[in-house]
Amino acid sequence: MTIKKIISLLLSVFITSQLVFAAETDYKMAYTNIDWWNKYQDEKLVGYIQELVMNNRDLKIANIRTKEAQEALKVAVANQLPYIGFDGTAQRIFHSSDAQYGSMMIPSYKQSQFVMPLTASYEIDIWGKNLNNRRAAKKTLAMVREDERAAYISTISDFAADYFNLIKTKKLISNYEKMLGIQTEISEMTETKFNWGLCGYQEILSEKQVLSQLKNHLNNLKEFEDLLENQMVVILGSRTPSKIQVGEWEDVNVFEVPAELNGALVQYRPDYQKMQLNVEKKGYDVKAARANLLPTFTIFGTIGYSAYQTNRMFAPNTFMSSAGISPNIDLFTGGAKMAIFRINKLGFKAALEQYEKVVLTSIQEINDSLTSAKLLRDNYTNGTDIFKNQKHKFELASQKFDIGAMSRLEYLKHEKEMLQVEEEEISSKIDYVISTINLYKAVGGVDYLNLPANSQKEDV
Repeated sequence: MTIKKIISLLLSVFITSQLVFAAETDYKMAYTNIDWWNKYQDEKLVGYIQELVMNNRDLKIANIRTKEAQEALKVAVANQLPYIGFDGTAQRIFHSSDAQYGSMMIPSYKQSQFVMPLTASYEIDIWGKNLNNRRAAKKTLAMVREDERAAYISTISDFAADYFNLIKTKKLISNYEKMLGIQTEISEMTETKFNWGLCGYQEILSEKQVLSQLKNHLNNLKEFEDLLENQMVVILGSRTPSKIQVGEWEDVNVFEVPAELNGALVQYRPDYQKMQLNVEKKGYDVKAARANLLPTFTIFGTIGYSAYQTNRMFAPNTFMSSAGISPNIDLFTGGAKMAIFRINKLGFKAALEQYEKVVLTSIQEINDSLTSAKLLRDNYTNGTDIFKNQKHKFELASQKFDIGAMSRLEYLKHEKEMLQVEEEEISSKIDYVISTINLYKAVGGVDYLNLPANSQKEDV
């Protein structure tokens, strides 16, 4: 390899390193995918997500891991560049006996010597060991970025699910408080009936038992509300607990999920991308390990000054220089290098198996999420129809009560029954909305309602 080619290679490596480590782009919003969350038409949710992206501790840790991988890549790039160092020495030399050189006698002496050289070395990467190590480090960085993207998708999706669960819980608490008031009045009226001899004591016990059950359920809902709020505060990265403000249940936007999805959607999942990158990285590791079995060739050189007095350090006759090429091959390492090579080959085979496994599990998760979303959509549709019918029955009961054709006790029972049926509609609506989030998470954080053109392939 000529000097011109070496210089050209060094320049190309340097330029590449500058392009890789130029200004760091802000990819947080790309990972957040605000356009998707705007589909739920909830400004409070979007505001919390933007706050989460800035303050969440897990996301900050993931970002630090990415920066660590970037530094590791810089190390791999640096290994392709020459080494230049200064190795100055100052020493006192003692010769305690005479030295005979033919007829010339040099008596014992002592003196100081000062050396100020610059040393340089460059390993000629004939077999591509350093190149493949750099490529492997670049793939590692890409893998860590996928881990960071996965953290964004998972953390934001979990927060959004908690947000809608909190809306559901607050709505259920409101309904149960109404039912508790109704049941309290029913219990009191039942006692009045008993006092007038119009019912048995068993009926009083039954109504009181229902009242106790409602109280317990309401307490459980309030506890769950507190737990959700505490969890959401932690996800937001706040040390100061604050009341989470959520939208109204009636304002929650519901949209349709597709009847089917494309198999190519697995390519957008972070775990799929990571395993694909891992296969490529292991391939480079194998190549680097194979190159490590072969001889290395190092260009070295020294330039500087060597003098016995400091006042003559830079005199013309103190200049020193040397240059050469040093071949090196390990003749015996106890089989260590070959073992490392075999380890990397086995790692490559394991990476292929992991890749295949991720493909299968990814398709399964997308299928499961889509099936769940469609079933919950049907449940929500059915629940809405049932509640409409029950509401209509209650309206008829109200008309009868208004004209005196129904007692207040019967009217209250109809109202409580309507609220109980509404509970199913409340839960089924929010469960369906959360299933759309789970599907978004399963497909790798892409808008599956507006798929990219290159994903129109085989169906899942």
